[in-house]
Amino acid sequence: MTRIGATVVITLILVGIAIEVVAEEQVRTRAFYLDEFIDAAVRRYPGMRAAEADIDAAQAQLAEAKFSPFFQFDGTAALFIRPGAEGTPVFSPDSQLPLSNRWGPGIDLQLEGGLPVYTFGKYRSGKKAARAGIAAAEQERERTLARVVFDVRRAYFGTQLSLDLEAMLDEGLGRLRNAVERLGERLDSDDPDAEQTDYWRLVSALAQIESRESENSRLQASARGALELLSGIKPAIVPECPLETVRSEVVTLSEHIRDAEMNRPEVQQLEAARSASDANLTIEKAGYFPDILLALTARFSSTPVVTNIDNPFIVDRGNNRNLAAGLVARWHLDFVGNAARVRKARAEIASLKARAEEARDGIELEVTGIYEGLLDAKRRNETWKRAERETRKWFVSAAQGYDVGTTDARELIDAIERYFDARSKRLIAVAEYNVAIAGLEKATGVPLVGSRGWRPVDCEE
Repeated sequence: MTRIGATVVITLILVGIAIEVVAEEQVRTRAFYLDEFIDAAVRRYPGMRAAEADIDAAQAQLAEAKFSPFFQFDGTAALFIRPGAEGTPVFSPDSQLPLSNRWGPGIDLQLEGGLPVYTFGKYRSGKKAARAGIAAAEQERERTLARVVFDVRRAYFGTQLSLDLEAMLDEGLGRLRNAVERLGERLDSDDPDAEQTDYWRLVSALAQIESRESENSRLQASARGALELLSGIKPAIVPECPLETVRSEVVTLSEHIRDAEMNRPEVQQLEAARSASDANLTIEKAGYFPDILLALTARFSSTPVVTNIDNPFIVDRGNNRNLAAGLVARWHLDFVGNAARVRKARAEIASLKARAEEARDGIELEVTGIYEGLLDAKRRNETWKRAERETRKWFVSAAQGYDVGTTDARELIDAIERYFDARSKRLIAVAEYNVAIAGLEKATGVPLVGSRGWRPVDCEE
């Protein structure tokens, strides 16, 4: 390759690397919508990985319950040395332990076990309990998913709220700082129409707004930090869209309560626990009865230094062959302990029934609280929207009047405070409404917003 050709290749490689770096930087710093933050959070959240691992463990337990009862065999293998022995079934010149004889190696192989034929419900109930464990683990995953989705939504709307409040405060701070600066210059030049009290009022109002700015900075830092921690996207940039209420399908309170009682993961987990407890009670009751097994026992041992007594009616401990199969009833006769275990299983079922009732009462209280908070936020949003519209007119008029000298500082401050109060309360009501929708989805387990309904209207990039 010529020197010119090599230079061209190197240049192309460097250009390609630069393009990749620029593209990566653009991806890293672009704005992300709520659904994108949620997707990222679900992929990286440790709790989701833990829930998946718990499901794998529960599925493994079901496999054990299915197959392990058919592999209840014990096998032993021994390689040993022992002193030799000679003789016949009726006479031997050696003692019972002839240590002075020649020692030699031996081998002993044993296999014992059985296949379940009938267990009075133990086998079937064991599988039922394992399936209930899988159901509980799957519902725990759903509960974790609902929690992380809600946390991301709350952090997202908190970030949006802080950005809108920041824009509002910037607008008012600019007006007030200009007013303070101009009035200060007029006072310094001994303008007879400039009043010291007006200057103090403006400085006090400016301090209050700067204090709100500090509070809003804290809100933005905490909300954005939570969004970055949950999603792993840094920096967490949200679209510069006005904070608006999401388009949702809110129904009556009774319907939401019914949905929650049917779909909440916690309720499903209690049902799974109840199923497992029922299975456990069956197992404990079956403990009064034996397990019917198809049993098998086999043994082979060989010791060359010991004479092989090939007689089935004489036990030859050095050389032995044995094989037997048949039906066996294996019975644990701990009836007193078994009675206590049955009583315990029944008590656990009663406890779960009570907890299920308690959970339903708690769910009804939770859903009712969220629903009423949702309606409250909706009403406040409508009220403060009208107030914001009118007070903004007042604010613009007062600011323009102050600039030309037809409005005094007191009216300008009143207009700014009323406008800021109305706008901030409307924005807070909107954010609380959206968080309440997210909370209602989490509480009922039913989507209330379409797949892209969480994205702002007419604000696509």
